[in-house]
Amino acid sequence: NFREDTMVGIKVFVGEVLPYITLIVFLSGITHKILKWTKAAQGKMTLYPAAPTPGEKWKRIVKEILIFEDLFKGNKPLWAGTWVFHISLALILIGHVRVVTDFPLLWQVLGMGKEDVDTLSTTIGGTAGLVIFIMGIYLLVRRLAVQRVREISDKDDYLTLALILGIIITGDIMRFVTHFDLAQSREYFVALFTFKSVAVPGDPAFLLHFFLG
Repeated sequence: NFREDTMVGIKVFVGEVLPYITLIVFLSGITHKILKWTKAAQGKMTLYPAAPTPGEKWKRIVKEILIFEDLFKGNKPLWAGTWVFHISLALILIGHVRVVTDFPLLWQVLGMGKEDVDTLSTTIGGTAGLVIFIMGIYLLVRRLAVQRVREISDKDDYLTLALILGIIITGDIMRFVTHFDLAQSREYFVALFTFKSVAVPGDPAFLLHFFLG
């Protein structure tokens, strides 16, 4: 019927077509941004001393990526919230590697069985999911409550935060409510990376989470 056909169409688009389009756009955008940063003018109007060499410029870029040095100097409460947010995000992204594949040799070296690994994943992943949700709400409230921040915010800022919160919430729903099938997801992503046809997971929370991501 119409409802079933619509659902099939959504699964095909979100699960089989959109990932490849997204990957191309993402890699192109990141490459463009990095090249733009490295070619940015370092003249008299810079707030901090210009990097004298390309090596120093890359060192500053890496420091900004890892510890947000300028933000720490300018606003420590915001730096704390932002840093916790990104650390939680990093843990979640590392955990997402297990959605694609597992590391039996690593667990063997560490002396961990399947139950130990699942418990570790649940504990760290669940905690990170809740912490990043709280930090996301904190950043949104700050943007709404602090007048100076509200004045310089535009619709793109709110859209980005809403998108991030949507990804976080649907991810937490899968972890705490629907309990997504990990084995099924691995089959799906392996097929996706190897350009093979496979059934797309039908969990609505997964489809929405994947689409937003």
